[in-house]
Amino acid sequence: MIDDREASEKSESAPHEHADRMTGSGPSSSGATSWVGIIANRNSGAGRGRRLVDQLVSELRRQGLASEVAWTPQARALLVERARARNDCRCLIAVGGDGTVSALLNEHPGVPITVMPAGTENLVARHFGLRRDPHGLARLISAGRSVPVDLAEVAGRRFLLMAGFGFDADVVTRHHRGRISRSGRMGTTSRMAYVWPILRASFTYRFPVITVRILDLGSEETLRGTTVFLFNLPRYALGLPFVPIARDDDGWLDLIVFRHAGPVRAFYYLCKVFLGVHLTDPSVYHRRVRKVVITSRSRIPVQLDGDPAGTVVPTLRARDPGVVCHDVEDGGTLLHREEWVVEILPSSLSMLVPPRHQRSE
Repeated sequence: MIDDREASEKSESAPHEHADRMTGSGPSSSGATSWVGIIANRNSGAGRGRRLVDQLVSELRRQGLASEVAWTPQARALLVERARARNDCRCLIAVGGDGTVSALLNEHPGVPITVMPAGTENLVARHFGLRRDPHGLARLISAGRSVPVDLAEVAGRRFLLMAGFGFDADVVTRHHRGRISRSGRMGTTSRMAYVWPILRASFTYRFPVITVRILDLGSEETLRGTTVFLFNLPRYALGLPFVPIARDDDGWLDLIVFRHAGPVRAFYYLCKVFLGVHLTDPSVYHRRVRKVVITSRSRIPVQLDGDPAGTVVPTLRARDPGVVCHDVEDGGTLLHREEWVVEILPSSLSMLVPPRHQRSE
């Protein structure tokens, strides 16, 4: 349960709008001028994205940096491709919430990235100390020092924050559906928008068992529970400290498995998370892992970085070894598969962050 669903961009590109714009001297003149790509989502944070982009472009120009803005998925893909192909792109900036950051990561940028927070939770920006300050961000980009950051991958999709399986993902999916209007447009969101999905999920979600197989050499183990998380960064929505010890550069994922079922137990676990004592509960498993496989005998919703990602479908191999459930794409965004393999990708991202978050060599 985080913030803006990046798929909202798909409905933003009205025929009369131009998706990209280049400002400043631009990288195409002589190739000598450094430039910055801006990946923006105007629906983020009640639509404040366009105003922030205008301010950021102006501040970048003061630092002698040209900029190019992409407002749609198609423009984003082209912009990232140009950034990878050239050696004069200083960085790519995600202007939006955590969904905007996730969309950029899944374009495999190949150059450093940074974030201008404009969403609801902005967990990535908060973790790295990045503020809604166009002037400060432009100066940070001009200085240009990056740090390596771990990513994780599941079913071919990358995530930076966390993956969730079960009750949490059911809430995320309900919230996402509630944001889509009859015309197909994606509306803005807020923390209060999660209240109704949480209530609905509490009364209807059945908490089926999820199986987690840890594949780390020498530490193989099988765990079972009803809600499963894999964290790369320490916090969840509302700043909940699910795994305070999690680091973004340690080459590990923090696996959390809540064993017991039911809405009462879910509320009990949530209270313990608020108090920071959930990891001492014997029915809460915590392991540091590099690679796991998630399966279930029931359909289990999945979320990645606060966006619906698909479902774990019932495992058929135990009943009929000859039956294989093939991956199915739903609208180009959701996957339905028997086995979800989650794996850490150490130091696979470079991020521009403030000096206090830069690590010593």
